[in-house]
Amino acid sequence: MKMDSHRPGSSEGMLYQGHVEHTRFTPCGHGFRTPVHFYAFDLSKLASLDKRVTGFGHNRFAPVSVRDRDYLTPEDLPLTEKLKPWLVEAGINAAPARIWLVTSARWWGNVFNPVSFYLIEDESCTPIALISEVNNTFGDRHIYAEPLERKHGILQADHAKEFHVSPFNNMDGSYRFTVRREEQSLYIGVDLYRENEKVLEAWIEGVGEPLTTRSLRRIALLHPLRPWLTMPRIVWQAILLKFKRRLQVHKRPEPSHSHTIRSRHQPVKSW
Repeated sequence: MKMDSHRPGSSEGMLYQGHVEHTRFTPCGHGFRTPVHFYAFDLSKLASLDKRVTGFGHNRFAPVSVRDRDYLTPEDLPLTEKLKPWLVEAGINAAPARIWLVTSARWWGNVFNPVSFYLIEDESCTPIALISEVNNTFGDRHIYAEPLERKHGILQADHAKEFHVSPFNNMDGSYRFTVRREEQSLYIGVDLYRENEKVLEAWIEGVGEPLTTRSLRRIALLHPLRPWLTMPRIVWQAILLKFKRRLQVHKRPEPSHSHTIRSRHQPVKSW
């Protein structure tokens, strides 16, 4: 099959415009849909992007930037090095053909990523594993690493819930991660199930184009404030759930799982 020129695998970096959507089904219905833009970076090409794309910086200040210390553990080691034990955890024992970091970049030095994804590809540009780096608003960080399996034509992975994210969900249940890539679009979904019932679905989806000086300049001019709205939007939804929907609030448990690599009350774990 001919590779589309705008798909990951044919570019050093991608800029996606789309939406984030959350839908809660129980104990009451609640949902929201928010316009976003996000990036996919070939981890082996970050230095090249730094040189080629005006306005983008790798491990340095720039209007849009990615710093290795923002991800996984805070060392300034290359992300490809810090990812090695998590690749093994995901069942990848040989060097993959390509690793994509799907994330929001720093915008004038600031960023908050509720979740970033590492999409692991084989030589045919097919995703074979997904590593999810989840941050909650309490300052904790957890890693889910799973091989992807094709079920009914869809790439999926299931994993028990191990990490407290929303105060309106307890620790029960399991996640289903879904990856779909069609032509220029990328979709990554994370659904929460309890006793085989979907209680929450969340996804990010966008239509992409190669990351260039022109595309970066255009998104910066069109949406200069968007990257700073993530945290206010999270707070607003929490207010709605607490005071309008009257949902029970679950106290943050102290993280105890070995895959929680950062806790606000404990030293950062290294792998």
